[in-house]
Amino acid sequence: MTTEITSETGFDPLVRFAEIERLVGKLYFRFSHLFLHRPALRDFWWQMAMEEEQHACILLAIRIVIENYLEEAIDPSIRQDKADQLKARLLAYLRKGTPAITAEEAFRIALEIESSEIDAIYSKLLQLGGPQMAKTMEQFGVPPSAQIAKLKTMLRQSSKDPELLAWAEGL
Repeated sequence: MTTEITSETGFDPLVRFAEIERLVGKLYFRFSHLFLHRPALRDFWWQMAMEEEQHACILLAIRIVIENYLEEAIDPSIRQDKADQLKARLLAYLRKGTPAITAEEAFRIALEIESSEIDAIYSKLLQLGGPQMAKTMEQFGVPPSAQIAKLKTMLRQSSKDPELLAWAEGL
């Protein structure tokens, strides 16, 4: 017996959050281009962007695999309004453009994103295929916890802003 992943409203959490992961990646790609003159930052943001792309691909792969055998309901905390909220915030960052922001501003935006519910929702969506699938899929991409650790490390190396450093330590 199969259960429809998409709700009556057309909300498909796997597709929607893959789109959100891609928006995060797009923002991080922009950051990498802003810091072409600072190789460590450029490479850091490029890698972060690639990892967000991996997360999007993993969610879409899970959707394909489970669409014929999903028998559990989607976690009720993964709602369309939350997805819409996150997407709107990311689109606002992208619309604003990033012609000349500082490294601290880029880190501030990344901390806002990484401290949002995106990673928790990503982890819940990985579980839709069961524990074995989640474990397998986690091996294909970098887990959010490793991304946060890298963000903290790069922030410590690149910024002296005590507010940002304290925020990062709280993650």
